[in-house]
Amino acid sequence: MIKNIIFDFGGVIYDIDHNLNKIAFEKLGVKDFNLLYSHHIQDHLFEDFETGNLSEAEFRRGFRKYLPKSVSDEELDHALCSLLIGVQWEKLDLLQKLRKNYQIFLLSNTTIIHYRHFIKELNGITDFRNLFHGIYFSHEMGMRKPHRQFYLKVLADHRLKAEECLFIDDLEANILAAKELGFHTYYLHQESILDLFENGIWRL
Repeated sequence: MIKNIIFDFGGVIYDIDHNLNKIAFEKLGVKDFNLLYSHHIQDHLFEDFETGNLSEAEFRRGFRKYLPKSVSDEELDHALCSLLIGVQWEKLDLLQKLRKNYQIFLLSNTTIIHYRHFIKELNGITDFRNLFHGIYFSHEMGMRKPHRQFYLKVLADHRLKAEECLFIDDLEANILAAKELGFHTYYLHQESILDLFENGIWRL
């Protein structure tokens, strides 16, 4: 029986488009950006930044080897956040409805620069962090998906059983890692979480 739902953030709750990152960085003069950062590939620089092992200054300094010297910190940050499209209020409303029957959690790989951008938008709509029974952002926790300790941290903190949890993500590697730990999973492709619940695959 499903008692808990664990959501990914980008591509599940919050709309993103990695191709916009590619376009923005190519405009700044970065070649082959998809080899550095995409939905499926991250250079170690991005991995270390997502886990909080690099400060913003260290990340920017490390990334500058791919940039023309004339690019400012503000331009770099703007390009980095270009993939962030926004959130549909209907998804936030769905989370409120799900709270009536489930404990809900957020498990997300992100950076402090991305976080500052989207949390400002979300807090203008709702008290976002309080929508969930627990929030796990990689840059705050020092770990990231698909590393198993990130999933296990959620279970341990809230005394959850993997077999009572549904994990929803739009990246196959993250889904496979959750399956290995005994989670129920749903690999989100083109559909929305609104379709997923409103069409009865999982009941509200």
